[in-house]
Amino acid sequence: MLTFPMKEFETHEQTYYDKGVHFILFGVFSFLLFRVLIQRKDEFFKSAILSLLFGSLYAFSLEFLQNYVPGRTVDELDLLAGVGGAILAMFYAFFIHKSPKPSLLLHVCCIGCGVYVSQLLKKEFKVTLYFYNPNIFPLREYEKRLEEIKKVARRYRLKVILGDYDHDKWREMVRGYEKEPERGARCMLCYRERLENTAKYANKNNFHYFATTLTTSPHKNAKAIMKFGQELGREYELGFLDRDFKKNDGFKKSAALSRELQLYRQDYCGCEFSLAEAEKRRKARESK
Repeated sequence: MLTFPMKEFETHEQTYYDKGVHFILFGVFSFLLFRVLIQRKDEFFKSAILSLLFGSLYAFSLEFLQNYVPGRTVDELDLLAGVGGAILAMFYAFFIHKSPKPSLLLHVCCIGCGVYVSQLLKKEFKVTLYFYNPNIFPLREYEKRLEEIKKVARRYRLKVILGDYDHDKWREMVRGYEKEPERGARCMLCYRERLENTAKYANKNNFHYFATTLTTSPHKNAKAIMKFGQELGREYELGFLDRDFKKNDGFKKSAALSRELQLYRQDYCGCEFSLAEAEKRRKARESK
């Protein structure tokens, strides 16, 4: 029983079929290898060259091995079909990878959430990080979070835009709400102000969408945040990505990624009021 058709018994139909199979199989192999490499390296040309090289070497190796299979010999057309399939696969990879993605301005409050959400969204959007958080107190805490964002942005080749930091102006905005509890009226003002600043920048600089990592935290009111975002999207004629990023274990995944990258993770939202609440919780735990 023969595994492969003998050369002398091949018809034209079998020959075309055989070449077509080589073309498709090596093309699919090269494309799947590219998808694996691009996820690991995020470097298109290096991933494409390696995929084409391995796909072609695989085609050559199989043709060479046919010298040792009864009834089979090396067929240059099979080899060309395999290499041709790998080349076409890389053209297709270039088309789908380099096709324009809508731009998205992602407001980040800290890098722990920022790196998780940005990696989650980069398949759909061209993501730019926007660090605008005048609520953060004290200044050294703001600078520490900003430095972490810059460090991770360099690693993942993300662009970071820095918004103004004016904590005194922010304090004036929340005057009269100092005694509000966490997730209360003061936080609502803070959510909306940061989202509006993000929407303004996105509108002015021709972004297609804007979003925020605030919904990653279980301590934030995601419904209120998404409602503000939708309102501001209509006002500034932008798409708002109203996703609750803590769903599907988003917060846990964010924390796990932060630990893996050894990132700084703060234990309070950012302002002096949330800092005071965090200190109360620490003292309560210590007194037990």
